[in-house]
Amino acid sequence: MNVNTNVVKKTQRRRKIAIKPIDNQNSRHVTFSKRRLGLFKKASELCILTGAEIVILVQSLKRQRLFTFSHPSADAVIDHYVTGIPSSSLSSSTTDEFNLQQNNQYYSHMCKDLEAEKKKKENIEEEKLVNIDDNNNGGYWWNEPIDTKGSDGCDYYSLPS
Repeated sequence: MNVNTNVVKKTQRRRKIAIKPIDNQNSRHVTFSKRRLGLFKKASELCILTGAEIVILVQSLKRQRLFTFSHPSADAVIDHYVTGIPSSSLSSSTTDEFNLQQNNQYYSHMCKDLEAEKKKKENIEEEKLVNIDDNNNGGYWWNEPIDTKGSDGCDYYSLPS
């Protein structure tokens, strides 16, 4: 058997690219989008694994858009950086107060909805009382006495003999 040992693979492997500006605008935009998503993913992993507080601001050149990633929030991290006071002590009281205010608003809204539903129920019950006629016992077949049905009690269905 004759085996050729000089066969070279023609597949592209991961290769190191030279870090230089990309000339083609479309290629530059695609690379920007992919790298930005990769950067944000790595930042998210870093926050989850280590509890780090991160803010990343990225501005695109083509469309002049601003992309951000922050954990726990950009304001909390920037305040911590500027004032030197940990963001947990700064934002916890503000966040707790905001959450309390939101919960109070939600509670009052739900109480109003509950009262409206109770009034609807009362109106429906009043309509039922007004519409009930002594002859049809509310208009439902299950409210009729059994003895008024057919002789065998099965006037709705006829059973095979």
